[in-house]
Amino acid sequence: MRHGISFRPPDTDSFARWCRCAEELGFDAVFIPDTQSLYREVYVSSAICAMETSKIIFGPCVTNPVTRHPAVAASAIGTISELSGGRAFWGIATGDSAVLNLGLRPAKLAEMREYILAVRGMLEEGSAQYKGNNARLSWHKSHVPIHIAAEGPKTLSLAGEVADGVIIGTGLIPEVIADTLSFIDEGARKSGRRVEDLDLWWLVDAHVDADGERARADIRTALAASAHHSFAFTLENKRIPKELESGIRALRDGYQTSEHGFMDKSNNAGLVDEYGLREYLADRFAIVGTPAECRKRLEDLENLGVRGLRINNNLPDRTVFMNAWAKDVRGIA
Repeated sequence: MRHGISFRPPDTDSFARWCRCAEELGFDAVFIPDTQSLYREVYVSSAICAMETSKIIFGPCVTNPVTRHPAVAASAIGTISELSGGRAFWGIATGDSAVLNLGLRPAKLAEMREYILAVRGMLEEGSAQYKGNNARLSWHKSHVPIHIAAEGPKTLSLAGEVADGVIIGTGLIPEVIADTLSFIDEGARKSGRRVEDLDLWWLVDAHVDADGERARADIRTALAASAHHSFAFTLENKRIPKELESGIRALRDGYQTSEHGFMDKSNNAGLVDEYGLREYLADRFAIVGTPAECRKRLEDLENLGVRGLRINNNLPDRTVFMNAWAKDVRGIA
């Protein structure tokens, strides 16, 4: 199983230190969120990761089709790919906090599809059609893997059809895993592929502590964010127990995107307990508890076919978590 970790970029010195630590501790990937109103710039942070590491893969996770023209995005990720010797990937979704904190709406799937194809065309062919115009990128011609972050059936299918990889935010309970793979495979077959041909990373909130209850309390901010992402547009086909649907809707409606991902803000974490969702969201989205509990959960997920984890942890200093994960859970450092 591959272990990648997500860093919301803080000050540049801390971010550089986190990237070095991730590689030293055996993580396979660094995922860098793009939300300009809350964190440092994703492409500057990607350049830091490129220069501070030599083996790990990394990239935006995820950008959106709203805040940058596709030629700007293609030039940015092309530069990062060149700088890193081809270790970069490019993650995209319809848009969340980066868009919502500007008072804008996320892109529709058709808009995201056109945007992705335009970026790929410019990266690989030097030009592409976008909104009826010919967009050019004259200096770069090579492949950069494109990953779509997806939660709903239609987005999962689109990812299977047009992407190189999928960052999956649907959850990690067996029936949801089976549904998710089916939706991706449905899209993949439209382009003559199978789900096995794609690079799959499952989004998971993770925290480990000798005190398992403390770990479960500390992870509430991340659980709220996962619910906000996964259930943002509809609860249909999401396999949510009927008795929890009203609580999920209330959390979704009360979620503050201005506090997205911050442990020192109380609103979003409080919603998890207010609506009695902690146990359910932890079961669905998390690997959390004592080292022994986390090891058991990893074994169960591997048996279900999960091969790549995009790990989210909101501790102020991510090196504390990474050391505990590597040494106490994986036993590799």
